[in-house]
Amino acid sequence: MTCRSRRRRRSRTGRRAAAAVVLLLAVAGCTQHPAMGTIEYRTPAKREVTIQSPDEDGCHRLPGGAHHVTNHTVDDIRLYANEDCVLTKAGKDQAGQTGGESFYLGTQMSVAYTPGQSPWLSYSVVGGGG
Repeated sequence: MTCRSRRRRRSRTGRRAAAAVVLLLAVAGCTQHPAMGTIEYRTPAKREVTIQSPDEDGCHRLPGGAHHVTNHTVDDIRLYANEDCVLTKAGKDQAGQTGGESFYLGTQMSVAYTPGQSPWLSYSVVGGGG
């Protein structure tokens, strides 16, 4: 085998490896990533619930409602007093929907129930940490 044929073979192998890396990066950019960590909440019936690594996309329900929430994920979350992750009449969410209260809860923070307050029924991950 000559030096020239070895160089061609290495060149083809290098191009294939580079193409594989580009493909892997493209696929990785299209997958859902979880918000690493946990969200813990207490229902009005005093039941403790833990959500492990929630998806970053979409609206997520809090079965039983939540009176106390602790965010141990790497991302901020927004809590809603309805099941549809929409804001109060005073504000609009990114989809332009209105209705229901919300509360912004930063990473590694918690919020307690205030007497007379409706329980939080859903949340969405704001993102930015992971």
